[in-house]
Amino acid sequence: MQNSKKTIIPQVGSNRLFYLINNTGFTDVINKQRKYIALILHVCIIIFLCSCTSTKKTVYFKNLERDTLLKNIVSPDYELKIQNNDVLSIKVNSLSPDNSFYNAGGGSESTGAAGKGAVSAGSGYPVDANGNIEFPKLGTIHVAGMTKKQLQDSLQNALVPYLKESIVSVNFTSRHITMLGGISPQVMPLADNMTVLDALAQSGDIGERGRIDNILVIRDTAGAKIFKRLNLNNSSIFSSPYYYMQPNDIVYVEPMKQKVSTSALQIASLVTGSISILVLLINQISKL
Repeated sequence: MQNSKKTIIPQVGSNRLFYLINNTGFTDVINKQRKYIALILHVCIIIFLCSCTSTKKTVYFKNLERDTLLKNIVSPDYELKIQNNDVLSIKVNSLSPDNSFYNAGGGSESTGAAGKGAVSAGSGYPVDANGNIEFPKLGTIHVAGMTKKQLQDSLQNALVPYLKESIVSVNFTSRHITMLGGISPQVMPLADNMTVLDALAQSGDIGERGRIDNILVIRDTAGAKIFKRLNLNNSSIFSSPYYYMQPNDIVYVEPMKQKVSTSALQIASLVTGSISILVLLINQISKL
């Protein structure tokens, strides 16, 4: 007769627990759970890292040292010159009672009570193809190439025989610039002494939407178009003739390549789904 050796399992106490851990595969179950948990945690971390995009701050003028003094910058006294096809707003104030006659604005001539040469109410005084405007009492005046201040002084002197202590103000009414690319696209009025930085700020700034090292300015001049690229990483912009905007300038900011980003809600959904899978796996493993 073959002797059979019967395995004796302790019934109580720590000896039974030690036996079950080492002889019934319980350790293998625990190891499997750890492996599955580690795998799923790795997957969750990878998903989270891949779904998040790094925030890259936009830094202007990186080459500037702290407390730097810049020389040879564009003159702050820069003034735009009147050009053909501009429309001018000219307002005249005077102690004389008939100064409103000169504030009629641009438009067609009339022959009413004010006499021939008066200008009907309109949006302003248009500068014709020859650079001239038609002004009441003074007739044809060549204004192209003058600054607003020069025209104001010229009109005040010319109106001395007709008005008492006149004050003239001149403004542009039709000038604009166009903003395109990695900013908020828009057509905005051209303000006095507006810089490219002013224009970018009014368009919501570039931020992470566009490249500050590749800003294209398209400018009309003498029947041609000039294309100039600006780099706002460099302080040389302050000495560039393109620092101040001119009429009809087009500013194009090259857009940044878009990164696919995942919202916080999507990330939370992915993590929640991963945890659910983890719980199911643990339950299945515990049944082994």
